[in-house]
Amino acid sequence: MIDRTRRPPIHNFEDVHLDFPKSDILSCGTPLWVINGGTEEVNRISVYVNGGTINESRPLQSLFTAMMAFEGSQLFTSSQIAEKLDYCGAWKTTQNYDDICEMSVSSVNEYFSEVLPILADALANPTFPAEEFELCKARYASAYATMRERVKYLAAIELRKLYYGKNHPLVANITPEQIMQLTTDDLKSFYNEHYSPGNCRIIISGKIEDCMANQVRDMMTSWQTQEPIQDDTSALDYNPSDPTMSVIDKPGAVQSAIAIAIRSVGRKHPDYLSLRVLCMVLGGYFGSRLMSNIREDKGYTYGINAFLAGRLEDGYIGISTECDIKYTWAVIEEIKREIKHLCEECMSENELNNVRQYMLSEQVKTLDTPFNVASYVASTFLYGVYPEYFNKQIETIINITPERLNEVAQKYLNVNQMLIAIASDASKLPSQHHFKVGYIN
Repeated sequence: MIDRTRRPPIHNFEDVHLDFPKSDILSCGTPLWVINGGTEEVNRISVYVNGGTINESRPLQSLFTAMMAFEGSQLFTSSQIAEKLDYCGAWKTTQNYDDICEMSVSSVNEYFSEVLPILADALANPTFPAEEFELCKARYASAYATMRERVKYLAAIELRKLYYGKNHPLVANITPEQIMQLTTDDLKSFYNEHYSPGNCRIIISGKIEDCMANQVRDMMTSWQTQEPIQDDTSALDYNPSDPTMSVIDKPGAVQSAIAIAIRSVGRKHPDYLSLRVLCMVLGGYFGSRLMSNIREDKGYTYGINAFLAGRLEDGYIGISTECDIKYTWAVIEEIKREIKHLCEECMSENELNNVRQYMLSEQVKTLDTPFNVASYVASTFLYGVYPEYFNKQIETIINITPERLNEVAQKYLNVNQMLIAIASDASKLPSQHHFKVGYIN
């Protein structure tokens, strides 16, 4: 009989390793990953088109192009697509990223041959039906109108402005009016510039049979080949702000949203993985320094999060939270206090071990299902992750020391380099701080 008065033993993770899947380059130039695994007869096929937010001439042009491609094509009307997917127990999704847009279809294997033609025709022959587009625009305009009332959204936009510069495409402060001004010609233009077999990647994952992978290859072969677009993003206006604080005034707000960034390094940098562990200690899980102090001890907020946002060549340490307006400056001061503590003192081995076990358990989830492995493969071109990143991360988590983390903290956690964006009712903010007030536009 199990003795439930005694805690069961805790075992460390043993060999955690990922063999990065190899791609097959199709005759049309499309890289294809087939990630086979699991026991359930389900699958997901994801197409990643090179063309995201950075490539837009109008806000949301990339996302709407992908969404509306799924709403009508030469072979299928919007209602036919909906009925077929519903009958087959399948669903479609679209997701927009900085440089890439994703179109995915998930289904049970039994109906794969019926579902795949919907994706194939959406990629090769979209019609961008006007009536469905107007409904979609109205829905998104309403959603963005609601988002613009939230201080968290306003602070995030203002922080991007401080980080990238106000004219950078990733700073777009999208309005409902801008959404409603989009036309089907905008979508057709974006499609013609970016959609071609040579300008996309495909990942098919799940319990994949050879015949399913061959059908995907046939789908790409039948798509009329075009030359891939070479986007010149070197001319982007990257004009970051000096370390500063900016307040966006939202009259009537009852809370302050605080968003902070400290410039760091990209994923290729030798300090990046150590810095990721440090950010976890600072605010990456429920037992972190910021949560223990600002939520548990002071009661200033329900939650606070610190993270490392990394791309291939650049990255930043981010911190975000919301609190009662009267605690705004106190929260910022406590964030600075915790950062200074990490710089001044080495953490205990016990604290580091708790973080180590948490991070390892999170990393192991990557290996759980073929869909998680597929998401990791996608991260290599979405976020600049490289094939050996997973294994190097495991190695870093296991071997890092308190002394190494203290060294990294002193190198990168500089409170004098903070970019701080606050969205709040400026008239209610305590007046002991001087700050620049901006307005929603």
